[in-house]
Formats: sequence, C-alpha cells, structure tokens
Amino acid sequence: MPAVVSDASVLISLGATGHFGLLKDFYQTVLIPNAVWQEITASPLPLPGSTEARQAKEEGWLRVETPRNRALVSSLAASLDIGEAEAITLASELGAALLLIDESDGRAAARNLGLTITGTLGILLRAKLCGRLSALKPVLDQLVQNRNFRLSRPLYEQVLQQVGE
Repeated sequence: MPAVVSDASVLISLGATGHFGLLKDFYQTVLIPNAVWQEITASPLPLPGSTEARQAKEEGWLRVETPRNRALVSSLAASLDIGEAEAITLASELGAALLLIDESDGRAAARNLGLTITGTLGILLRAKLCGRLSALKPVLDQLVQNRNFRLSRPLYEQVLQQVGE
C-alpha cells in the first residue's frame, strides 16, 4: 500500500476529539517525520494525540522516518514550520499516496510539489460518510471552540449540509 504521511496538526486534532483511531482504520500505516514526532511528544505539557501517537508507534502502525532531502526541507522551512517541511519532503520522497496536513501554507506547498492532500476535516467527513462517526457537527464545534481550528463559516455549513446535518 502506498505511503500516507502526516503532519502534527492532524494527529493533534484527531487526538483532541477522540478520533485518533480513524487513522489506523483508514490508512493502516501512517508515517511521520522525526520533527512531527518531537512536536507531538516532546512538549512539556502533553498535547492531545501524544498518548495515542506513542501507543500507535508501539503497535507499529505509526512509524517515524527521516526525510533524506535536507535541501528541500531547508527550502520549505524558510516559510513553513519544520514539521510541515519534513512531512512534505517525506511525502515527496516516498511518492506518498496522501499527505495529511491542515495548514493552508503547507497545503499550498504540497500541492506545488504535486502531492495529494487531505486534512482533519477530510478525515472526519470520510468517517461520517462511511458511518464511523454518528454526528459531525459536535466534533467540528469542539475543534473550532476548544482547539482554535480554522474553519470558515461557509465551509463549515457546506460540509454539514453535505452530510445532512
């Protein structure tokens, strides 16, 4: 199965809403670069998703890999954080089937490299459409209110309308 690479934001958001397990359900194996691993596990205050990430790594379905193209990492890190830069580089190197990333600048950089992307919203939408999530609205509300998840009102309403909520 082609690689799926994730940035930290998706792991944190899914951890915050109690839906981290969707990653295993949908992708079987998720790869993250070392900078993302450090971002979610080395914080002095535990971040949402950090416990789940450690458990997933122990179970073997979350794997940490280091991107080799340091020049691309450096180039991307000029305008993105290091986790995003490493995730995009790793996805590019592996010819990943999918990059999981939320931040708009990172998504734009990934698209410029020809990568296929989705983010927290895409995963939650998929979960709702396939019956793994009974209601999408409370999860989106939790992200927006408690995690400062950026979601425009028109997109919020469009997604909820799409799933009949």
